[in-house]
Amino acid sequence: MLSSDTVRALTECVIAADADADQMGWGQRPTLLLVHDRLPTPARPNQRHAMRSLEFPLHPDDLLADSAGLPALLHRLAAALTQPTETSPYQATLDTIIDRIHVSAPDARLVAWAACYDDTHTRGGQPRQARRVDAVDADGRVYQLTHPRGEDHPLVLVDDTPNPHDLPATYPGLVALLAATAHHIQTKTASEAPPPWRSGLRTEPEEPIFGVWGPDGASIRCRICGAVDEIAHDEMPSMAGYGEDTYTRCTRCGSVETTDPVFGWRAKPATWPPTPEPDQP
Repeated sequence: MLSSDTVRALTECVIAADADADQMGWGQRPTLLLVHDRLPTPARPNQRHAMRSLEFPLHPDDLLADSAGLPALLHRLAAALTQPTETSPYQATLDTIIDRIHVSAPDARLVAWAACYDDTHTRGGQPRQARRVDAVDADGRVYQLTHPRGEDHPLVLVDDTPNPHDLPATYPGLVALLAATAHHIQTKTASEAPPPWRSGLRTEPEEPIFGVWGPDGASIRCRICGAVDEIAHDEMPSMAGYGEDTYTRCTRCGSVETTDPVFGWRAKPATWPPTPEPDQP
Protein backbone atom coordinates (compact mmCIF):
# COMPACT_ATOMS: atom_id res chain seq x y z
CA MET A 1 0.00 0.00 0.00
CA LEU A 2 1.28 3.45 -0.90
CA SER A 3 2.08 5.77 1.98
CA SER A 4 0.47 9.19 2.46
CA ASP A 5 3.81 10.77 1.50
CA THR A 6 3.80 8.83 -1.78
CA VAL A 7 0.20 9.86 -2.51
CA ARG A 8 1.14 13.48 -1.83
CA ALA A 9 4.21 13.22 -4.06
CA LEU A 10 2.16 11.66 -6.85
CA THR A 11 -0.40 14.48 -6.58
CA GLU A 12 2.45 16.97 -6.95
CA CYS A 13 3.68 14.99 -9.94
CA VAL A 14 0.25 15.28 -11.59
CA ILE A 15 0.22 19.04 -10.97
CA ALA A 16 3.76 19.31 -12.35
CA ALA A 17 2.68 17.47 -15.53
CA ASP A 18 -0.04 20.09 -16.07
CA ALA A 19 2.45 22.91 -15.46
CA ASP A 20 4.89 21.43 -17.98
CA ALA A 21 2.10 21.07 -20.54
CA ASP A 22 1.04 24.65 -19.88
CA GLN A 23 4.48 25.87 -20.88
CA MET A 24 4.21 23.94 -24.15
CA GLY A 25 0.89 25.60 -24.99
CA TRP A 26 -2.48 24.22 -25.99
CA GLY A 27 -3.04 21.75 -28.77
CA GLN A 28 -0.17 19.42 -27.87
CA ARG A 29 -0.40 15.69 -28.46
CA PRO A 30 -1.60 13.50 -25.58
CA THR A 31 1.18 12.22 -23.35
CA LEU A 32 1.40 9.12 -21.19
CA LEU A 33 3.40 9.20 -17.98
CA LEU A 34 4.85 6.15 -16.26
CA VAL A 35 5.43 7.19 -12.64
CA HIS A 36 7.83 5.36 -10.35
CA ASP A 37 9.78 6.19 -7.24
CA ARG A 38 13.25 5.25 -6.15
CA LEU A 39 13.23 3.52 -2.80
CA PRO A 40 15.60 4.33 0.06
CA THR A 41 18.71 2.16 0.08
CA PRO A 42 19.98 0.26 3.15
CA ALA A 43 22.87 2.71 3.32
CA ARG A 44 20.45 5.68 3.39
CA PRO A 45 17.24 4.38 4.96
CA ASN A 46 15.95 7.86 5.83
CA GLN A 47 16.33 9.43 2.40
CA ARG A 48 13.14 10.72 0.77
CA HIS A 49 11.50 8.83 -2.06
CA ALA A 50 12.48 10.38 -5.38
CA MET A 51 9.45 10.29 -7.66
CA ARG A 52 10.04 10.31 -11.40
CA SER A 53 7.75 10.32 -14.40
CA LEU A 54 8.77 8.97 -17.80
CA GLU A 55 6.88 10.75 -20.59
CA PHE A 56 5.70 9.06 -23.79
CA PRO A 57 4.07 11.51 -26.25
CA LEU A 58 1.54 9.78 -28.48
CA HIS A 59 1.30 10.42 -32.21
CA PRO A 60 -1.98 12.25 -32.98
CA ASP A 61 -2.59 10.04 -36.01
CA ASP A 62 -3.00 7.07 -33.68
CA LEU A 63 -5.91 8.84 -31.99
CA LEU A 64 -7.54 10.15 -35.16
CA ALA A 65 -7.56 6.64 -36.64
CA ASP A 66 -9.79 5.40 -33.83
CA SER A 67 -13.24 6.79 -33.17
CA ALA A 68 -12.94 5.89 -29.48
CA GLY A 69 -9.76 7.97 -29.20
CA LEU A 70 -7.43 7.87 -26.23
CA PRO A 71 -9.29 5.32 -24.02
CA ALA A 72 -9.17 2.67 -26.76
CA LEU A 73 -5.53 3.44 -27.51
CA LEU A 74 -4.62 2.85 -23.85
CA HIS A 75 -6.18 -0.61 -24.06
CA ARG A 76 -4.28 -1.39 -27.27
CA LEU A 77 -1.00 -0.34 -25.66
CA ALA A 78 -1.75 -2.48 -22.60
CA ALA A 79 -2.57 -5.45 -24.82
CA ALA A 80 0.65 -4.97 -26.79
CA LEU A 81 2.65 -4.78 -23.55
CA THR A 82 1.14 -8.06 -22.42
CA GLN A 83 1.63 -9.80 -25.77
CA PRO A 84 4.26 -7.88 -27.80
CA THR A 85 4.07 -8.21 -31.58
CA GLU A 86 6.50 -7.01 -34.22
CA THR A 87 3.64 -5.53 -36.24
CA SER A 88 2.36 -3.23 -33.49
CA PRO A 89 2.30 0.40 -34.74
CA TYR A 90 3.33 1.45 -31.24
CA GLN A 91 6.36 -0.83 -31.07
CA ALA A 92 8.87 2.02 -30.72
CA THR A 93 6.90 3.44 -27.80
CA LEU A 94 6.49 0.01 -26.25
CA ASP A 95 10.18 -0.81 -26.61
CA THR A 96 11.04 2.47 -24.89
CA ILE A 97 8.59 1.78 -22.07
CA ILE A 98 9.99 -1.69 -21.55
CA ASP A 99 13.60 -0.50 -21.64
CA ARG A 100 12.96 2.27 -19.13
CA ILE A 101 11.06 -0.10 -16.84
CA HIS A 102 14.00 -2.50 -16.72
CA VAL A 103 16.55 0.26 -16.23
CA SER A 104 14.55 1.42 -13.19
CA ALA A 105 13.47 -1.96 -11.85
CA PRO A 106 16.40 -2.88 -9.56
CA ASP A 107 15.77 -0.10 -7.04
CA ALA A 108 12.42 1.41 -7.99
CA ARG A 109 8.76 0.48 -7.88
CA LEU A 110 5.87 1.17 -10.21
CA VAL A 111 3.58 3.83 -8.72
CA ALA A 112 1.10 4.93 -11.39
CA TRP A 113 0.21 5.47 -15.02
CA ALA A 114 -1.14 8.88 -16.06
CA ALA A 115 -2.46 10.53 -19.20
CA CYS A 116 -2.25 14.25 -20.01
CA TYR A 117 -4.52 15.45 -22.81
CA ASP A 118 -6.72 18.31 -24.03
CA ASP A 119 -10.47 17.90 -23.60
CA THR A 120 -13.72 19.83 -23.29
CA HIS A 121 -14.95 20.89 -19.87
CA THR A 122 -18.55 21.99 -19.34
CA ARG A 123 -19.28 24.57 -16.68
CA GLY A 124 -22.58 26.39 -16.36
CA GLY A 125 -23.80 24.69 -19.51
CA GLN A 126 -20.99 26.20 -21.55
CA PRO A 127 -18.25 24.00 -23.05
CA ARG A 128 -14.69 25.18 -22.57
CA GLN A 129 -11.35 23.83 -23.63
CA ALA A 130 -9.51 22.22 -20.74
CA ARG A 131 -6.45 20.15 -20.05
CA ARG A 132 -6.86 16.98 -18.08
CA VAL A 133 -4.36 14.79 -16.26
CA ASP A 134 -5.83 11.46 -15.17
CA ALA A 135 -3.81 9.00 -13.09
CA VAL A 136 -4.39 5.65 -11.41
CA ASP A 137 -1.91 4.43 -8.81
CA ALA A 138 -0.94 0.92 -7.75
CA ASP A 139 -3.63 0.93 -5.01
CA GLY A 140 -6.40 1.81 -7.51
CA ARG A 141 -6.59 5.40 -6.27
CA VAL A 142 -7.78 7.90 -8.92
CA TYR A 143 -6.29 11.35 -9.52
CA GLN A 144 -8.17 13.83 -11.74
CA LEU A 145 -6.78 17.23 -12.65
CA THR A 146 -8.87 19.65 -14.74
CA HIS A 147 -7.37 22.94 -15.93
CA PRO A 148 -9.90 25.07 -17.87
CA ARG A 149 -8.24 27.27 -20.44
CA GLY A 150 -7.80 30.82 -19.21
CA GLU A 151 -7.80 29.96 -15.51
CA ASP A 152 -4.67 30.23 -13.39
CA HIS A 153 -5.10 27.17 -11.22
CA PRO A 154 -6.26 23.63 -11.95
CA LEU A 155 -8.83 21.66 -10.00
CA VAL A 156 -7.40 18.48 -8.46
CA LEU A 157 -9.35 15.53 -7.08
CA VAL A 158 -7.76 12.53 -5.35
CA ASP A 159 -10.24 9.73 -4.67
CA ASP A 160 -9.27 6.78 -2.45
CA THR A 161 -12.58 5.01 -3.16
CA PRO A 162 -13.56 6.11 -6.65
CA ASN A 163 -17.23 6.19 -7.58
CA PRO A 164 -17.86 4.13 -10.73
CA HIS A 165 -20.11 6.93 -12.02
CA ASP A 166 -17.41 9.60 -11.70
CA LEU A 167 -14.48 7.79 -13.27
CA PRO A 168 -12.68 9.39 -16.22
CA ALA A 169 -12.97 7.65 -19.58
CA THR A 170 -9.26 6.84 -19.41
CA TYR A 171 -9.63 4.90 -16.13
CA PRO A 172 -10.05 1.36 -17.56
CA GLY A 173 -7.13 1.85 -19.96
CA LEU A 174 -4.83 3.17 -17.23
CA VAL A 175 -5.75 0.22 -14.99
CA ALA A 176 -4.97 -2.12 -17.89
CA LEU A 177 -1.60 -0.43 -18.39
CA LEU A 178 -0.76 -0.85 -14.71
CA ALA A 179 -1.59 -4.53 -14.83
CA ALA A 180 0.27 -5.04 -18.12
CA THR A 181 3.36 -3.24 -16.87
CA ALA A 182 3.48 -5.24 -13.64
CA HIS A 183 2.87 -8.44 -15.62
CA HIS A 184 5.62 -7.58 -18.07
CA ILE A 185 8.14 -6.84 -15.32
CA GLN A 186 7.33 -10.14 -13.61
CA THR A 187 7.30 -12.13 -16.87
CA LYS A 188 10.41 -10.48 -18.25
CA THR A 189 12.27 -11.00 -15.03
CA ALA A 190 11.22 -14.63 -14.99
CA SER A 191 12.29 -15.10 -18.62
CA GLU A 192 15.64 -13.54 -17.85
CA ALA A 193 15.99 -15.49 -14.61
CA PRO A 194 19.20 -17.41 -14.16
CA PRO A 195 19.52 -21.01 -15.30
CA PRO A 196 18.66 -23.84 -12.89
CA TRP A 197 21.06 -24.46 -10.06
CA ARG A 198 24.08 -26.57 -10.83
CA SER A 199 26.90 -27.96 -8.69
CA GLY A 200 29.42 -25.58 -7.25
CA LEU A 201 28.99 -22.25 -5.54
CA ARG A 202 27.43 -19.21 -7.17
CA THR A 203 29.79 -17.70 -9.75
CA GLU A 204 27.70 -15.27 -11.83
CA PRO A 205 26.02 -12.14 -10.41
CA GLU A 206 22.60 -13.04 -11.84
CA GLU A 207 22.54 -16.69 -10.75
CA PRO A 208 20.30 -17.88 -7.91
CA ILE A 209 21.65 -17.81 -4.39
CA PHE A 210 19.86 -21.00 -3.31
CA GLY A 211 19.73 -24.40 -5.00
CA VAL A 212 18.61 -27.91 -4.24
CA TRP A 213 21.13 -30.21 -2.60
CA GLY A 214 21.59 -33.87 -1.76
CA PRO A 215 20.91 -37.13 -3.60
CA ASP A 216 17.14 -36.63 -3.58
CA GLY A 217 17.17 -32.82 -3.81
CA ALA A 218 15.47 -32.55 -0.43
CA SER A 219 17.87 -29.95 1.00
CA ILE A 220 18.60 -26.35 0.09
CA ARG A 221 22.15 -25.07 -0.17
CA CYS A 222 23.37 -21.48 -0.11
CA ARG A 223 25.69 -20.99 -3.07
CA ILE A 224 27.42 -18.06 -1.38
CA CYS A 225 28.72 -19.70 1.79
CA GLY A 226 27.81 -23.37 1.21
CA ALA A 227 25.46 -23.67 4.21
CA VAL A 228 22.84 -26.44 3.88
CA ASP A 229 19.29 -25.99 5.20
CA GLU A 230 20.26 -22.86 7.11
CA ILE A 231 17.59 -20.56 5.73
CA ALA A 232 14.70 -18.42 6.92
CA HIS A 233 11.75 -18.17 4.53
CA ASP A 234 8.63 -16.03 4.68
CA GLU A 235 5.65 -15.29 2.43
CA MET A 236 3.08 -12.54 2.83
CA PRO A 237 0.45 -10.66 0.80
CA SER A 238 2.26 -8.15 -1.37
CA MET A 239 2.21 -4.45 -0.57
CA ALA A 240 1.50 -3.96 -4.27
CA GLY A 241 -2.08 -4.96 -3.44
CA TYR A 242 -2.07 -8.27 -5.27
CA GLY A 243 -0.01 -11.46 -5.30
CA GLU A 244 2.59 -12.36 -2.70
CA ASP A 245 6.04 -11.21 -1.62
CA THR A 246 8.57 -13.90 -0.69
CA TYR A 247 11.76 -13.55 1.34
CA THR A 248 14.47 -16.20 1.69
CA ARG A 249 17.60 -15.52 3.75
CA CYS A 250 20.68 -17.57 4.56
CA THR A 251 21.07 -17.44 8.33
CA ARG A 252 24.81 -18.09 8.03
CA CYS A 253 25.99 -15.41 5.59
CA GLY A 254 22.90 -13.19 5.26
CA SER A 255 22.39 -13.53 1.48
CA VAL A 256 18.80 -12.87 0.43
CA GLU A 257 16.49 -13.74 -2.46
CA THR A 258 13.14 -11.91 -2.80
CA THR A 259 10.23 -11.99 -5.22
CA ASP A 260 7.26 -9.65 -5.61
CA PRO A 261 4.54 -9.14 -8.25
CA VAL A 262 6.02 -5.89 -9.56
CA PHE A 263 9.76 -6.49 -9.84
CA GLY A 264 9.87 -10.28 -9.84
CA TRP A 265 13.03 -12.09 -8.69
CA ARG A 266 15.91 -10.22 -7.04
CA ALA A 267 19.06 -11.41 -5.26
CA LYS A 268 21.26 -9.69 -2.68
CA PRO A 269 24.36 -11.83 -2.08
CA ALA A 270 26.41 -11.17 1.01
CA THR A 271 30.16 -10.78 1.07
CA TRP A 272 31.75 -14.17 1.79
CA PRO A 273 34.02 -14.81 3.52
CA PRO A 274 32.99 -11.79 5.57
CA THR A 275 35.40 -8.88 5.65
CA PRO A 276 37.49 -9.22 8.81
CA GLU A 277 37.10 -6.44 11.28
CA PRO A 278 40.27 -4.45 12.01
CA ASP A 279 42.08 -5.36 15.19
CA GLN A 280 41.10 -3.22 18.11
CA PRO A 281 44.00 -1.33 19.75
